[in-house]
Amino acid sequence: EEDYTPLTMGVANVEFEFPESVEFPTLPVRTDNGLIFPRKGVSNCAAPEIFLAKSLGAKLKIRHGVIVPNRTDTKIFRQFIKQCANKRKDFDKGTLQELFWKEVSNASYGKTAQGLHEKRVFDLRSRTTQPLPQSKITNPFFAAYITSFVRAVLGEVINALPNTACVFSCTTDGFLTSATPDEIKEAIRGPLAQQFSHSRLNLSGDPTVLEIKHQIKRPLGWRTRGQATLKQGEKEFPNVGIQEKSNFVLAKGGIYTEAALDT
Repeated sequence: EEDYTPLTMGVANVEFEFPESVEFPTLPVRTDNGLIFPRKGVSNCAAPEIFLAKSLGAKLKIRHGVIVPNRTDTKIFRQFIKQCANKRKDFDKGTLQELFWKEVSNASYGKTAQGLHEKRVFDLRSRTTQPLPQSKITNPFFAAYITSFVRAVLGEVINALPNTACVFSCTTDGFLTSATPDEIKEAIRGPLAQQFSHSRLNLSGDPTVLEIKHQIKRPLGWRTRGQATLKQGEKEFPNVGIQEKSNFVLAKGGIYTEAALDT
């Protein structure tokens, strides 16, 4: 377990059990209906999540693990991502040009995971669906580490919030919460969040870990990404450094019921 640090390029099959005191268990278990995060089970995960689980007091047993030697002094994506980040700064937020450079930089992760699972896509040239091949930079260890690190940072933050704060829902890299800005400021003092902050500073010159995007009064959620607003929040958000001033949330997501329930 000690070999799995936040910067280790390693994966493992782990048997785990979180103590009752942990409100949000952080090790993923894949099911037929997607990922779940139970208090006890067996997980295929990477080093950052293992490090976080141990720091939260989970009992861990590495059933099978692999640590890949890598040169941490060689940052193979750094210059490209820095260039994308600098290009984004040249344009106003939400413009086509800004969104283009955002997509280019975010797609770098997708390329490391391309072709790892069977997927068919529509090919414009042949006008048929074709199996999506691996890219030139497909690498399962990179893909696993990136996913694991982002999930671990989020898990560290929400578990560091006080019990009085409600976490309404979580997605890949964000969450809805009733926590105050001061409570969030305290929650990002953990080692994973600070490593994330250090990396952001190196890449973009900005160490910000979390960005407030909305402030609403009464959300309505029907699935992880399906959110609406029953009562709008305040129009201005003083002293919180908000960049996107929006006092409502509307994230569309379908609702499906069993056919037997249809009338």
